[in-house]
Amino acid sequence: MKSRIYFIYYILLIVFFSFLVRGAWLQFFSDTRLITAKKKNFEKIIKLKPRRGTIYDRYGRELAISITSYSLFADPSMIHSPYSVAIKLSRLLKQSFKDIYNKIKNKERRFVWLKRHILDSKINQIRSWHIDGLAFLEEPKRVYPNDSLLAQTLGFVGHDGYGLEGLELSYNLELSGEEKHVLVQKDAKGRPFLFSSTRIDPITLRANGADIYLTIDSELQFFLEKELKKSVKKFSAHSALGLILNPETGEILAIANVPSFNLNDPFHVPKRLFRNRVVTDAFEPGSTLKPFVAAAALKKNIPLTKKYSNQRGALVIDGHVIHEAETHKDQNEIKTMDIREILTHSSNIGAAQIALDIGDNFLYQSLTEFGFGSKLGLKFPSESQGILNLPPWKKHQLATIGFGHSIAVTPLQLAMAFSVIANGGVLKKPYLVKSIHYKESGKKEVFKPVSLKVVLSKEQAKSITVMLISAMSDQGTGSRARVKGFLAAGKTGTAQIVSEKGGYLPNQYIASFAGFIPAQNPSFVIYLAIKDPKKYFYGSIVAAPTFANIAKYAVREAGLSPVLMSEKNVLRSKLNQKKKSLTSFEKAGGSKSTDPYMPDFIGLSLRSVYQKAREMQIDLKVRGSGKVVRTIPIAGEALNPHHPVQIFMQN
Repeated sequence: MKSRIYFIYYILLIVFFSFLVRGAWLQFFSDTRLITAKKKNFEKIIKLKPRRGTIYDRYGRELAISITSYSLFADPSMIHSPYSVAIKLSRLLKQSFKDIYNKIKNKERRFVWLKRHILDSKINQIRSWHIDGLAFLEEPKRVYPNDSLLAQTLGFVGHDGYGLEGLELSYNLELSGEEKHVLVQKDAKGRPFLFSSTRIDPITLRANGADIYLTIDSELQFFLEKELKKSVKKFSAHSALGLILNPETGEILAIANVPSFNLNDPFHVPKRLFRNRVVTDAFEPGSTLKPFVAAAALKKNIPLTKKYSNQRGALVIDGHVIHEAETHKDQNEIKTMDIREILTHSSNIGAAQIALDIGDNFLYQSLTEFGFGSKLGLKFPSESQGILNLPPWKKHQLATIGFGHSIAVTPLQLAMAFSVIANGGVLKKPYLVKSIHYKESGKKEVFKPVSLKVVLSKEQAKSITVMLISAMSDQGTGSRARVKGFLAAGKTGTAQIVSEKGGYLPNQYIASFAGFIPAQNPSFVIYLAIKDPKKYFYGSIVAAPTFANIAKYAVREAGLSPVLMSEKNVLRSKLNQKKKSLTSFEKAGGSKSTDPYMPDFIGLSLRSVYQKAREMQIDLKVRGSGKVVRTIPIAGEALNPHHPVQIFMQN
């Protein structure tokens, strides 16, 4: 009997020490299964988005910002009456009862989103209910202060804060910053500790996104969009688009698509409105391509004085008949035309004959040098390269390319090609972003103009400019595009719309105009196109007046002074103007100046600018802060005593 007692005693002692050893082991040594169970039962990881960077225009005006917002989430395991809670929430949030109920009825779930970015009034109402299992999380919300301005270019973000369209998508990595994960602790009953405070402040837990400064002038952008809307309404058109560039740098100053949409509510409009057609869509340019055919003729040394027959109004090539598009009363009386007259009167028959003289291989090579048929390298989603088929071309195809058919180009390509003529022969790379400011590191990335290739000599560019000025004379198709007090150069375009099934859509056209102003020293290249206008369809009637309104605003907004110019002024070298840029202030080392030419303020501080301005008795109009990045007029240009000098500054 005694031996049995000892046996039981030792068994119990062994069991006791076994539990003791096991307890010590669990206490001091990790166990993967238990750690996993602990994390599952007592921890929850929530992803927090950093504050997205701000997008500004070139002068520091806000285009896209992030504000503090609150989002509603639930812990279904803590909600005692999911049915009644779902009813209350569905009525308040205007959401489906079924959707909310399905989210919160499952007691096994610990975290579900119910509504992102709720209005303050609804937040207060939900909090007043004191329902266990409902709480709010602070999140940044994307807001666009100007609603639809620059919509297709800016793009927008989704509910998760990721860029979905436009610049928000192409620069998402820079704007979004570094995502952080927050570890939320829960008690033994599974209740998150965050409920002791109904918000998490993630400011200290994230690396915020970078700020981006665009090349866009938002005031110019607003006016461009307004004028395009007026044209669409006036001519009962399907849509319109426009683009304004700085030809010297390749900076895009304004880029517009009409109709547009509200960036603050983008998910209730057709997705086709999201597309930035200036960059993504290619179509036949019509007569706006003729200047580049003329340029190819110059490069092939075809004499400008060579005469081409009007073929009595009908040119027959391989069984196809080419007629004139925009006819003038006196056009039938013109029996022969040289290259300049062909551009002035926008003769399809003349342009076709020039193309035949040039030949397909040479014309193809020349057009590719202007950037047609390839992407220009703009960092933007879905940039199109257009359509420019490799030669050999059929004779009829070569002839039609001469007046802008059988080829498809994007508005961006066409505007950049006009910039080649405007800046003296250099193809620039277009760009939309001026600088990126990384707030966390203090780093600043600045983008500068990039020259892709020299396409024309300065003399050739000036010769084409003179032709384009002539195209805007009383005898030209672009006479309605003239701006009083300024000499402009440009070309109308009227092209049929290609059908997806082949051929052309009946009675549907794209009326367009491309040009630059002032012709003698261009500050702006402007391209615009109105699709399917109903009342009239010629570019000379529909697009040219719109160009005049936009160009007039652009030069006045830039503070340019009206000057009556002749073609001889255009042929005068720009270098001769720049030689006058030395002021007597610079010559005298600071003495008072009577020299009427603009000094060089670029890179100076505001204090230095004011000091020079006082000594030279110059009135200033200052925009922005930091260092001078641009002046109007530019260094070397004549000063107008009736207009203040505009100084644009940026940090």
